[in-house]
Amino acid sequence: MSFFSKLSSGWDLAKVSFETINKNRSLMLFPIFSVISLIFVLATFAGGSFFLWGDEIEAMLNDEGTGNILGIVALFGYYLINYFIIVYFNSALIFCASKALNGEETNLSDGLSFANARLGKIFGWAILAATVGTLLRMLQETGKVGEIVSKIIGIGWSILTFFVVPILVFEDKGVIDSVKASGRMMREKWGESLAANVSFGVLNFLCILAALLIGYLLASVNVILGIVVGMLLFLVAAIFFSTAQTVFVAAVYNHVNGQPIGDFDGPTLDAAFINK
Repeated sequence: MSFFSKLSSGWDLAKVSFETINKNRSLMLFPIFSVISLIFVLATFAGGSFFLWGDEIEAMLNDEGTGNILGIVALFGYYLINYFIIVYFNSALIFCASKALNGEETNLSDGLSFANARLGKIFGWAILAATVGTLLRMLQETGKVGEIVSKIIGIGWSILTFFVVPILVFEDKGVIDSVKASGRMMREKWGESLAANVSFGVLNFLCILAALLIGYLLASVNVILGIVVGMLLFLVAAIFFSTAQTVFVAAVYNHVNGQPIGDFDGPTLDAAFINK
């Protein structure tokens, strides 16, 4: 099957993901709460810290010796909190998506209770992800070559860890073993590249582009209205596609493990992946 045929399969999978969300709209609550939490964290790091300890932080940043160390520590802390929040709500969403694919009723409380019971694992994964993210950012700051290399490694890391969250929260494995199992599952089943992700990415890009265009057109009438509407449409598109991709991950994981996949088609799931 050609790459473009696989993209077509990816589009079919995206449509099923959208239909699954439409039948179980509470699934979108998890990324909504995740975005709200991330905005709060960003505001805390960007404004709160400097408001409380601005003079002390500025003095340390101006010191060549402690400035770099403080920057790395702050970056790691920021990544750690962000990854913890993202994985926490993704874990809850994965659980509820799996229930929905099994034809079961699900709600916000079910997902949060599931994630709360796995806080240790989630925190462990957040530490590893934050460490990788910090190292890649440091590599990126070394220059043009470092920037290119960091992006290549980042893509490889994303592929390697595609199944980490469902493996981590559903199976009796630690963080490192979950990463290994995710890589093994990708390597043994369908190779190293996911056409379905390309389909989701293209659709997401087009929706975000449309949101920005609408915001731009409204801004010609009223700037504030254009900015507000554009930002809201951007967030809605990002949240919707984030939920759809997580539903897709849950369906693929269930398919690999012989569990219910709802309205997804097994052969189409297989066809979405590009073999080595």
